[in-house]
Amino acid sequence: MKIVERQKSTAKRAGNPTVCPVDQSYFLCDPVSCSTQKHAIEIETLLSIQQAITSHLDLSGVLQMIADEARRLTSAKLSFLYVLEEDDLCLSAVSGSDSTDALIGYRVPVAQSVAGQSIQTSQPIMLTDIHEDDARIYREAIEPFGNVGCYLTVPLIYENRSIGVIAVADACNAVLSSDSLRVLSMLAPCAVIGIENARLYQEQQERRLEAEGRHQMAESLRVMLAILNSNRSLGEILDYIVTHVSGRLLGCQGTAIFTYSAKDQTLGIQAANGLSTNLVDAQYLPGYGAARQAVETGRPVSVTNAKKEIASDESYLDTTAAEWAMVSQLMINFQSWLAVPLIVKGELYGTILLYFSEPRIFSTEEINLALMFSDQVALAIENARLRMQAEEAAVIAERNRLARELHDAVSQTLFSANLIAEVLPRLWERDQTEARARLVELRQLTRGAFAEMRTLLFELRPAVFKEAKLGDLLKHLTQGISIQSQIPIALNVEGEQSLSPEVKIALYRITQEALNNIVKHADPTQASVNLRCQPDKMALSICDNGCGFNPAAVSSDHFGLSIMQERAASINANLNLKSKPDCGTQIEVVWLAPGQKE
Repeated sequence: MKIVERQKSTAKRAGNPTVCPVDQSYFLCDPVSCSTQKHAIEIETLLSIQQAITSHLDLSGVLQMIADEARRLTSAKLSFLYVLEEDDLCLSAVSGSDSTDALIGYRVPVAQSVAGQSIQTSQPIMLTDIHEDDARIYREAIEPFGNVGCYLTVPLIYENRSIGVIAVADACNAVLSSDSLRVLSMLAPCAVIGIENARLYQEQQERRLEAEGRHQMAESLRVMLAILNSNRSLGEILDYIVTHVSGRLLGCQGTAIFTYSAKDQTLGIQAANGLSTNLVDAQYLPGYGAARQAVETGRPVSVTNAKKEIASDESYLDTTAAEWAMVSQLMINFQSWLAVPLIVKGELYGTILLYFSEPRIFSTEEINLALMFSDQVALAIENARLRMQAEEAAVIAERNRLARELHDAVSQTLFSANLIAEVLPRLWERDQTEARARLVELRQLTRGAFAEMRTLLFELRPAVFKEAKLGDLLKHLTQGISIQSQIPIALNVEGEQSLSPEVKIALYRITQEALNNIVKHADPTQASVNLRCQPDKMALSICDNGCGFNPAAVSSDHFGLSIMQERAASINANLNLKSKPDCGTQIEVVWLAPGQKE
């Protein structure tokens, strides 16, 4: 502001200000012009402040900027910015104090403070001498900030509701005046706009992060679901979960899955990521105590600050120098952890320990997410167990099937061959013609046993089974069943075609099921198997001259018909059955190469 001096002699004689000619060096100030210019500068300053405040979107930065500008505009020693939180005012920014960090978060009940009175009345309050006012107000609200003589508060009002208070204070009673009140009242609307803008931006960012978190959670759960449905072993599944899923889903930097031994009452690591578990005994790993506590209580256990936890843990006194060096490095890498129990089918399996690189207080949502993760891991373990049991049951069932085949087929054939071999010497001496006939039968029995053994060996060695030609497989199959059942079975194979293992196995099993049905139910005198191979088509026919039946009177699950239909459908083949009582049965299977039409 330009300073205008009065012409001393003229002012004294006239008794009122007189403007000097332009060409004179002294002239007097027009009070109206000075006031207008002052307000113009104030408005310009406030506009600059408003632009600066509203251009920032970080809420804490905006609050601090408002506190700084309030102190600067009023020339006060201290300034405060309170934000209304339910029934309390929370000190969110301080300017002019050396102990800012200690003051931030200081809470004052609305009903017991000067700032609270501004909230309740929606009016500014100025205390020019706080020692002359209510001592309770001074003691409860102002005393923590040191030697304060005067105090001014202005409410921050947004859409007819108070959201906080700007307050300034000074040790000198004369510092704060009506000008301070006017300037602070002009700053308040700018502060409200800046705070609400920052809040809206913060809420938008939080929603964005929440959406990203949910997307990441859904993606992680999708990955876990894919792993659960895979054929991987339990060890592979758990390694994949701790390596690729836990960090993405929970944001942790290390994970360990422990199994609990009820016999020894110890925890052993089953899978881990981010830890040097091969260099340190499990009981010396940071967080082992929390893991044990989670097992014992069946509830989540968290450690928010690892340094305080480790300092009070005497179990590390037993570690070797090398182990302590590794533990110390892990404590540098991980500053907090969360342990959750791992329950599988209602039984305690172990615990999951999640490590984080920074100290943190775990929210209820984070703990619930960790528990959900534990449930998914438990599901993976249970699925792997069931799959292993199913595989073991399949192995046992296959062994039992082979045992039955050996007993019903090969053993019976060898038993018959053995009987013939025992009587042959005596029969040869008595009737050589009959003995030669028995020799032919013995040769047929041994050939049949050989064919049956070849068939069983094929089935025991899937790779050989898949590599063999379908005609050769059918040859061993028909020979074995024919000799065992004493039913002549003719095999006719026309042409040759390279087939996928799936098609080959399906056609073989259909033939096997059909021939077994003929032996058990048809009572035929002969049967035949015909296989016609073409470049784009294959036709399989199994016929017998047995008793036949009425297909309409037989359910689809009888005689293994449904099994044959399912096998044909699995390779996109058509299966037709023709039969009449006393007229035998014919089963036809037609398979077309992919892309071909009938």
